[in-house]
Amino acid sequence: MNMDRKDQDKLFQELEKSLLEYKGVLSSDVRVQLLDLLHCIAQDNLGRRTDLKRLVGIALELLDNAQRYNVSKDVDFRWHVEANNLVVTIRNRACRTDAERLMEAVQAIQRMNPEEIALAFKRQLTDDGFGPKGGAGLGMLHIAKKIGNNITANVEHVNTDEYLCTSQVVATLNPRAKRV
Repeated sequence: MNMDRKDQDKLFQELEKSLLEYKGVLSSDVRVQLLDLLHCIAQDNLGRRTDLKRLVGIALELLDNAQRYNVSKDVDFRWHVEANNLVVTIRNRACRTDAERLMEAVQAIQRMNPEEIALAFKRQLTDDGFGPKGGAGLGMLHIAKKIGNNITANVEHVNTDEYLCTSQVVATLNPRAKRV
């Protein structure tokens, strides 16, 4: 079934109202519950799609990074639709080294094309090292592998060794991924 432009515009106007916002403590249990809720929200608001796992996976990576590198345990998470894009935003507080590493990773990804992203991901997979907080540096590369370099980050200095990190991912909602 093909939608005409008027029907598509109406659908996207309705979807722009659809969002999930969470502000509070991020623990492993909360992360699991948020992911279950996101999966239900995505199915109900976006319909049966072939890319739901990919879209929810973006949130998983961002939530995992925020939990791993958070100095306060609180996060501000938002999942919403703008036009034909899914926008996922997460904000957390991090120490200086983690904030700098986030910015370096995002800036490097923004300079890469899809082939370079895939190669960087593959290289990182074969790297034996894990960071002091358990991460292997794959999170943002994994997101970029799924959606390209539509990732931004912003870091604001809060106090001595605390920075407010905001990461945002924009994924195009491909109408062909929708199953009727």
